[in-house]
Amino acid sequence: MSFMDSKFSKWGEVETAVLSQSLAKRFARVMLAAVLVASFLPVAAFADAPAISGPNHIKYYMTAQYTNGTSRSEYNWDWSSKDGGKIEISYLDGLYPDRKTVSVTGIEVGSVILKVSGGNKDPEQFVINIGKRTVNLSSGSAFKTYDGRPLTGGISVDGDGWAPIDEDRVQYNQASRTDAGESENTFEVVLPSGSEEYFKKHYDLIITRYGVLRVEKRPVTLTSASGSKEYDGKPLTNHKVTVGEAARDTGWVDGQGATYSFTGSQKIVGSSENAFECIPNEGTNLDNYQINKTYGTLTVADRSEKYQITLTPNSKSVTYDGTEKSVSGFETLEFQINGQTFYVSGVEASSTGTDAGEYPVKVSGQAVVIDSDGNDVTDQFTVNIDDAKLTIVGVDSDKSASNLPHTGDSAALYAMGICGVAIAAGAGALFTFRKRNSYK
Repeated sequence: MSFMDSKFSKWGEVETAVLSQSLAKRFARVMLAAVLVASFLPVAAFADAPAISGPNHIKYYMTAQYTNGTSRSEYNWDWSSKDGGKIEISYLDGLYPDRKTVSVTGIEVGSVILKVSGGNKDPEQFVINIGKRTVNLSSGSAFKTYDGRPLTGGISVDGDGWAPIDEDRVQYNQASRTDAGESENTFEVVLPSGSEEYFKKHYDLIITRYGVLRVEKRPVTLTSASGSKEYDGKPLTNHKVTVGEAARDTGWVDGQGATYSFTGSQKIVGSSENAFECIPNEGTNLDNYQINKTYGTLTVADRSEKYQITLTPNSKSVTYDGTEKSVSGFETLEFQINGQTFYVSGVEASSTGTDAGEYPVKVSGQAVVIDSDGNDVTDQFTVNIDDAKLTIVGVDSDKSASNLPHTGDSAALYAMGICGVAIAAGAGALFTFRKRNSYK
């Protein structure tokens, strides 16, 4: 029954539906087969296509694997240089005993043609370009406390790095830092003599960064001693310094140190710091140290028993002559006590008189004691003052006129020889002189 005949009857409609299902199943089977065939076609079509797979660019002394996709009974590998490039071929028998895959190492910059042959297949080839290695160099940063030894930082090699045959040949001239402070960790690449062109041909060298070298100052604690005493007129000093106990990264570095110049001194009653300065020993740079000073205290107390000073006013003895006589001042106002010099000021002593007799010397003012530096140290002294007097001595009444000093009228008479003549003649003349002319 044809599809056209059956479609007009009820049964024909049934038959048509059955037939349609049958056609659909057949179509599905055909399509599935077509898909399966199509999926296997590439495998079948390219299974024996000549091909060498692997990177077409490698770098100096880098290794890559290359596989021949052709089915051969044997694989014979070879190469030729295009422009000076060179490679080494290694057979990986353990992994690829059929030698279908090999390792290739570029040993000279340039290009090579990798070839494979064997069996009844045509030879195949593949071009490999061998380029320079890129070497990125950078220096690291380093930090420490000053210890007298140079500080250096490491060199990092990144990028492709040095080829195994060169990594031990390259040296670095690195910066270092010994003293406290901060600087760049610069460096220079030192190549074997005569190899500059070789390295230039095989490497692109890039210095990416410099690190930092920082040396911190080394802490040192210095403490000056204290001292005390009663006032004695001499400066109080104590030239002793204690260095803090050395610990890790503190204290003087072995073989280094300083001496100390003291400015601390206390001479008068009171207190002051026992200050000092550091004088570095040979080979010691104080800029490498953080010097922490602690000053002791110098204290001078009041004397429990005061020093005694006795002032002696000037005394004077003169002969009466009718004129006013005077005396003033002291025998000395400078004194030596305990090897120190002191001066007294602020007092005066004086006395005057005309007639024969004794006149006490009077003292006025307030005694002030000054040391050689001009400091007022009166509180440490008791100042005593001795008695003194001005003495005017009278002349005896029977004293020979010729032995008297001749002043005024008597001088004129004496000059004319009158006195002498009268006495010699025994005329008994008596000359009376006023006191101001008769006494000195």
